[in-house]
Amino acid sequence: MKKVLFYIFTALFAAFVIWLIVNFTIMDSQSVLSDVTPTDGAKAAYAAGEEILTHEPDQEMSSEGFMHVYSLVYIPSAKEFQVTVKYNKAVYQKLGTTAEAGFGFKLYNTETEEENENYVEKRDTEDRYSYYRLVFENVEFSEAADLELVMFPKGDDSRFSALKMHRSGQKFEEYKLSEEEIASLGGRNDK
Repeated sequence: MKKVLFYIFTALFAAFVIWLIVNFTIMDSQSVLSDVTPTDGAKAAYAAGEEILTHEPDQEMSSEGFMHVYSLVYIPSAKEFQVTVKYNKAVYQKLGTTAEAGFGFKLYNTETEEENENYVEKRDTEDRYSYYRLVFENVEFSEAADLELVMFPKGDDSRFSALKMHRSGQKFEEYKLSEEEIASLGGRNDK
């Protein structure tokens, strides 16, 4: 009986260690493309001492588990909404498409029912994941709005996945810039 308990405890401990390693690997990958993108609007806002805001996305992972978002930044004076999307490359097989075909993204405002496809992107890949840093331009919304990030295969406008980035009434807080971000935005600006 003692041997059985020993093996059960050992198996549970090994499963816990594996779970920890997987979770730390996922968390660690949130540094890829996570900095504020130094667009002209972001640089001007920083130089003028304007707000750069953030909050955790209302939904960080899609229900099917293919899309994960992090590093959300909103710059009201520049009307920019920045977010990083990470997705598992297995999504290509699920959709029967290829990496070359790629994905498109929309920011959907549930209050005005507007879809914003006006964005610029940076891409990176690491192991089995692809990363997009998306900078949506001309984004304005009230606190009553919900904002959803919609992912779809390019050439096919149907929704593949959607995540709520901002929930009605969700509060923003000031984003704390790193030294690298300060340098990329034009140097120190002591308000």
